[in-house]
Amino acid sequence: MLRNAVKMLTRNLGLKLLALLFAVAMWMAVVNLEDPVINKRFTVAVTVENDEVITAMNKYYEIEAESANVTFSVLGSRSVVDTLSSLDFKATADMSQLIQKEDGNVVPVEITALRHSSQLTISKRTRELKVTLADLMRQAFMILPNPQGEPAKGYALGTLSVEPNRLWVSGPKEVVSQIDSVKASIDVSDMSTDISDSVVPVLLDERGEEVDTTRLDLSLEIVTVKANIVPKKAVPVKVNYSGRPAEGFEVISADTDPAEVTIKGRSEILNAISAITIPEDVISVEGVDEKFEQKVDINQYLPSGVSLENSKEATVTVRIDIEQLERRVFTIPVRNIRVDDLPEKYRLEYNERNAEIEIYGLTDDLDQLTTNALRPVLAVSGLAPGRHVRQLQLTLDEKYVVGENVISFTIYSENSEDDSEGDEPDNPAEGGSGAGEGDGGTAADQEGEGEPDAGTQPDESPDTGDREAEADEQTTADSEYTGEREDLGENEDSGQNEGSGQNEDLEE
Repeated sequence: MLRNAVKMLTRNLGLKLLALLFAVAMWMAVVNLEDPVINKRFTVAVTVENDEVITAMNKYYEIEAESANVTFSVLGSRSVVDTLSSLDFKATADMSQLIQKEDGNVVPVEITALRHSSQLTISKRTRELKVTLADLMRQAFMILPNPQGEPAKGYALGTLSVEPNRLWVSGPKEVVSQIDSVKASIDVSDMSTDISDSVVPVLLDERGEEVDTTRLDLSLEIVTVKANIVPKKAVPVKVNYSGRPAEGFEVISADTDPAEVTIKGRSEILNAISAITIPEDVISVEGVDEKFEQKVDINQYLPSGVSLENSKEATVTVRIDIEQLERRVFTIPVRNIRVDDLPEKYRLEYNERNAEIEIYGLTDDLDQLTTNALRPVLAVSGLAPGRHVRQLQLTLDEKYVVGENVISFTIYSENSEDDSEGDEPDNPAEGGSGAGEGDGGTAADQEGEGEPDAGTQPDESPDTGDREAEADEQTTADSEYTGEREDLGENEDSGQNEGSGQNEDLEE
């Protein structure tokens, strides 16, 4: 049977082979008609590789727009080609193959199929990526917090921080060099508590306009900005000064511009602060005879934990106003002088009817001063019978300066009618302090408004009665002054005394 089968297969073998060849030819014809070979164009963006080669040259490259994409043809059967898209191809430019030409810089572009590569034919036409080279610049910038708006009433911005606070920028030198600052903004409008926000830093030029970052490489894109909100308080600025102005001059006022500043800090610290004081060793008026100004930075005088809301207020202008003093002489009847510490066994008689008291001060202050306000005191503690010249003690405000104010008098004892004969007058600079009401004649007269004690008849000098009579004629002397007004500079020899009553005798 096997033999019969072989015979059957080999019978007409030539015809059978011819039939097979014909069938294959027919199949191929059919296939070519239904799935023909086609040519299709694709466009793909060029991918750059090994660009660190350019960076190593300290250069920055830019791809010319017209060469950023490449278009090519693909040959293959329709059944394969029709399944492809641009995503199935890759166009690569290797920067290590950069070719520098006179008419520009080019990099060869290689196109590869990501699938069915063996069934495709890609056109061999030369493709190049055109690039422009520029100097590369890389620079770090501090990121500055940029608050927007104002905190709630009674509050101010405390500390501001940015994390991270440094941005590295790489790119063409011509672009990077335009960057003046990098800021990260945060809105603090009506805030009374601390806040935090994630923001995109903005690159600004010197005009405050935003720099285009398209050609730049940034080390980060997002930063965190934190704002501390603290209480604030307005306080005055006070000035202390040292020294004394030139003789005959006085400090009228010491103030600052601005007169007050706004400080900020924790509540417990602010509550304990009433003013910012400039210490006396900063401003000296020693020997000065005219007004002047001086700039002072008050930052160093702020308490720990406190700062100024506005840094522009750190420098204040201190104004010291100095004016020349005026001289006036006040006339006071001797009966209005209070005698202090006169022993009971002594009596006192003045050798003149009135005391001339020299006062220096500002015109407005002197206009307000009356003789009744002077209240002179004659201290005689420790003085022996005899003739004396002493300074009167006055209690006046510091705005007044006391000049000449001596009085001549004689002390008598009850044991002698003329204890002063042959005695030299003592120094009026010897002063003392005490209390008592004086009258125009004796110490005894000063008790009971000038009336002598009924049981005592003190001895009188020959002219005592005349002096008392003359003193009684001074009906308006308690409220009048001589009206003498002289510029202090015209009276350089005048002595000054604050009314302390120095205990020194002046030899007459």
